[in-house]
Amino acid sequence: MSHQPVEMKVDWQDPQVQNAALDLYQSGRISRSNQTASLIALLELQGCLASDGQGGYSLTSRGQGTLPKLLDAFYPDWSGRAQARQQMTPEQEDDFLLRYEFLQNNTRFDLPVWINQESYNTLYGGDPEAEVNAEQKTHLPEFRISQDIELRIRGSMNMQLNRKLNKPIRLGPLQQMLSHVAIPERDVHDITDVDGEQPYMVMTVESLAVFNDIDLPDHLMLIWTPLHYPDLAIHLLKLIPHYVPHIHFGDVEQASFKLAELLADETGRPLRRFMPSFWADYIDWYARDCDDLNGFKGSHWTQPISSHEMVRSLMLRKLWLPQTATLLDPRLRQELNSLLS
Repeated sequence: MSHQPVEMKVDWQDPQVQNAALDLYQSGRISRSNQTASLIALLELQGCLASDGQGGYSLTSRGQGTLPKLLDAFYPDWSGRAQARQQMTPEQEDDFLLRYEFLQNNTRFDLPVWINQESYNTLYGGDPEAEVNAEQKTHLPEFRISQDIELRIRGSMNMQLNRKLNKPIRLGPLQQMLSHVAIPERDVHDITDVDGEQPYMVMTVESLAVFNDIDLPDHLMLIWTPLHYPDLAIHLLKLIPHYVPHIHFGDVEQASFKLAELLADETGRPLRRFMPSFWADYIDWYARDCDDLNGFKGSHWTQPISSHEMVRSLMLRKLWLPQTATLLDPRLRQELNSLLS
């Protein structure tokens, strides 16, 4: 006789079990079938169900508290699906299922591993800006979805980026031929480790203009790290040995400060911001008013008042300062060299 616990007999990976559990959570009802028998047995054992005597069951008051805990333990994605179900109208659900039925009849059998986010949204959501929710994704093929941003790197070192299935990317020869190296996102996620020549320091740079235009000293590696998608820079930073120090150069602005904190949290590196000592000279000429109406960039400060004199001044005056203003100042190169020494 098997002594396997009842909860272990429930196949939580079975889509029919998952759907039945979600239906029970939302409607309070479940019917017995071959697929739901083990789930019903588990819930009956815990006093979560009341039988109607005809193969149907309703969720008890105890079950209303116990079922979410069971789902949390054995089916962690359930809450996202439940929320998505509640947000969809019957018309939206019908439109999705009809569109997907059409696609199934007009889709090649050798599906790609990767797909662009806009392509995915258009095919399965009907619009490039549509969001395919957790409930809809349970019906769809499993793709790796790409924003198709590029990882951009500048520097003179001959670092090698090793990949799982493809030849390594050797930065040295590429950087001798190009102003910077741009690696597609789909290739970035295939990088497993780095070796070869390492930089003295790696600097993440928020502005693409600054990344391209800054006067770069030898042995400093720059990685473009945009506010809206820092994931690729984070992936590479995690692979670069921790003995290579990291510093972030962004605007003096609340979202930029949060980006620096995110980089430190995600990579386990100390939080360091590059703050040129002469930056305050540019406030009167280049500082901009904080304004939440402008969107994410340049909105009002949310951090506690800083002890750094220049940052404190900007916070109190409700201003922010773009990093681009420092580009042609000869002191910038001097301070970059000081970082490396």
